[in-house]
Amino acid sequence: MTGLLEMREKLRTFYGKYELYVAVGLKFILGLAVFSIINSNIGYMERLNQPAAVLLLSLLCAFFPVNAMIVLACGLILLHLSAVSLEACAIGLCLFLLLLFMYGKFAPKNGCSTILTAVLCFFQIPQVMPVAVGMLRGPSAYFSVLCGTVTYYYLRGVRDNLVNFTSTEETEGLAKFTAALKIFTGNKEMYLMLAAFLVTSLTVYLIRRQAISHAWRVAMVVGNVLELIILLLGYILLDLTDKILWTSVGILISMGVCLVLEFFLYNLDYSRVERVQFEDDEYYYFVKAVPKVFVAKKEKKVKRITPKKRTTVGRRELAEELDIDQDWLD
Repeated sequence: MTGLLEMREKLRTFYGKYELYVAVGLKFILGLAVFSIINSNIGYMERLNQPAAVLLLSLLCAFFPVNAMIVLACGLILLHLSAVSLEACAIGLCLFLLLLFMYGKFAPKNGCSTILTAVLCFFQIPQVMPVAVGMLRGPSAYFSVLCGTVTYYYLRGVRDNLVNFTSTEETEGLAKFTAALKIFTGNKEMYLMLAAFLVTSLTVYLIRRQAISHAWRVAMVVGNVLELIILLLGYILLDLTDKILWTSVGILISMGVCLVLEFFLYNLDYSRVERVQFEDDEYYYFVKAVPKVFVAKKEKKVKRITPKKRTTVGRRELAEELDIDQDWLD
């Protein structure tokens, strides 16, 4: 345990010293993941479905706030959709404007949550996000998870119904609009995920805010178990039993991520709890103080070793100093 605590302190020191460079590197890697996923799933415009375009967009996002990555990702998605169907692009534009309004209104500082939710949805493990958001953010951060989830299901719906959007008949315009709208109206799995994420994130937030011992650990266990139960029951009712395996894997990964977050952000020593009380002119205060677990930095001790001074003088040096012959000293 001591070794892990020392590693944590070293990582914190490293991040504090090189925060700017680490942030740029992480945003660049996240940009590579986001734009590569977009091109690999809906890369319908050949000019943009190139590694050079992904690299350029990632470099731009590395030096701008995370919200810029969201805007660029939406723009790239719309350009790809326009190459397939103007109707799908128009519905996507309306969707993104609505989601960006909700994001800017309720969760403007949760850009990473929005992007990570969409990315993890493509990897079939989005169960991590509602618990993590409930542990780290407030209730309004749920809207960032909602935006990422809805975006993923819309893109997956366009990909799965690509035949309906690639028709060249002029009379099929209304049918394309209908197919785009059915992605939302007929997607019961999406509504199940949104409901499960909402209940989970609010439950985790309420529990971890309580003044109880091991609040974060209780919140993560209750949140993950509750999310698992809701999703399993929902998939059984919707006859989507093939999703159960990935859901279980996602919950296990979520537990691991939550333990890492607790270790780095909320590692408390409940064996040394102190209760303090004091008063002022208007109130009397009862305070429960829980110390953090940390390891003191090891101080480097440098021991200087100096050669011993010579206390004896040889015959030759003495003879040279007295300016006499060395044989006279015999």
